[in-house]
Amino acid sequence: MNAKMHHAGHRFSILSTASAGLAIMLAFGLLITGTSGAVPRLDPAGKAIPHVDSKSAAVPTTTVFQKWVSPDPYYAGVADSYISLYEPDTNYGTIATMKAHTFSGRERALVKFDISRIPTSARVLQARLNLFLWYRNQPYSATAYAYKVKRHWTETDVTWNKATAAVSWSQAGCNDPLNDYDASSVATTTLNYTQVTYTWDVTEMVQQWVANPISNEGVLIIAEGVSNQFQFRTSDGISPDQRPALEVTYDLSEVTPTLTHTATPTLTPVHTNTPTLTPSPTATQTPAQSPTPTLSPTATLSPTPTPTRTPVPPPVTLDFQQGVAPDPTYDGVADTFLSSFWADIRWGSDESLRVSNKRSGGADRTLLHFDLQGYIPTNAQVLSARLSLFAWTRRTLYGMRISAFEVARRWDVSVATWNRANPDELWAVAGCDGVDGDRQGDPVDSRFVYFTNQWYEWDVTSLVQRWVSNPETNRGLLLIGYDVDQDLRFRSSQWRVPEQRPKLTVTYQP
Repeated sequence: MNAKMHHAGHRFSILSTASAGLAIMLAFGLLITGTSGAVPRLDPAGKAIPHVDSKSAAVPTTTVFQKWVSPDPYYAGVADSYISLYEPDTNYGTIATMKAHTFSGRERALVKFDISRIPTSARVLQARLNLFLWYRNQPYSATAYAYKVKRHWTETDVTWNKATAAVSWSQAGCNDPLNDYDASSVATTTLNYTQVTYTWDVTEMVQQWVANPISNEGVLIIAEGVSNQFQFRTSDGISPDQRPALEVTYDLSEVTPTLTHTATPTLTPVHTNTPTLTPSPTATQTPAQSPTPTLSPTATLSPTPTPTRTPVPPPVTLDFQQGVAPDPTYDGVADTFLSSFWADIRWGSDESLRVSNKRSGGADRTLLHFDLQGYIPTNAQVLSARLSLFAWTRRTLYGMRISAFEVARRWDVSVATWNRANPDELWAVAGCDGVDGDRQGDPVDSRFVYFTNQWYEWDVTSLVQRWVSNPETNRGLLLIGYDVDQDLRFRSSQWRVPEQRPKLTVTYQP
């Protein structure tokens, strides 16, 4: 009996000791790992890896922005309109339709949504722009491109020429890829049937708007394809479900790390019997006195005059463009075209400049003249000179090489035809084609022209240098097309959109 009790007591003592140790270890574990009691995970540097609580992830939210419909019946944060090359100063911000024309993008749609109610910290999971197509004038499909707009515009003032009442587009038609819009297409969709809602995936762009609301200037829609006009409903349409809509899905999940505390071991210093060195005193030597030398007098130098360089003035760049530059009163541009098909008809008041190569070489040719006298000193050194023309249409899908020649004969823009140069003279060869008598035989520069709705440049530096040095030699330029049967047209100085008129850019050293 006593032996059994003795053994039982011994077992109880062992269990009690084990329990106490376990309790200490558990307590130590709780102290180290916090409330979870989990064993901490360490990175290679020995630091605790944050623990993410999956319960903190937010449920995605989808919000539709549509005027007078959603997010609530009072939402009015949509601006939409279209701009038209046909009526460049007309605003269409209050009508129920917006147009997109495939022919050189001469009609373009603009739409903008106020999404400032989405927190700037939100992560956009998906964003879709929805437009309802209700009309097209030809049974052809087209590709519609969505571009991010950079310049601020207002619905009630925007036109082909103006972004707001006070500010013009950098290039008419919201067409400057540096300042008006981002030339990289955000999304595309194929337009075909009417009475259908079409969608563009604009997720990346909307994420930028959310993170930086001031960058939100909306979307520019440009259609490309066979000549066709497409019309979408605007936010002023009668049917609420046909109004433009922006559908955004986002979440507000924020990963909050729960730090796992790791016990920091306390190091016990180990004492080492290290002998302490006592420095021995170092004897200080007393230097022997040296005699002080007597300095010789220093000769006085006569100053030598330094020549002063005359500062060179910086280069000057001037644009010459009818009604635009160097100032809005400049009217020194004369341009026309000569047509072999209408040999005695004058085209000096036409809005286009034609260059064609139809049944015969250079069937239509363009003449241009820029008055530089009084703007650039005759002793100036011309560093560069570029002729710029805006191509707006072509007859076929082929490109054409166009060469620029110096004109040798005086011509009058109000009189010039295929046969006649001025009131007193015919061309030596019709079409300003007499080498040396009418024009030079070698081109100043040549360019291959293919795409429309864009600028093309010819380098005419050497030619402009002669005009500056001797203004009497300035007879202008002749453009002739070669190689293929093609008809290209450029904007003339008579075109109603000033920014697309012919331009000569000259950089010179005074």
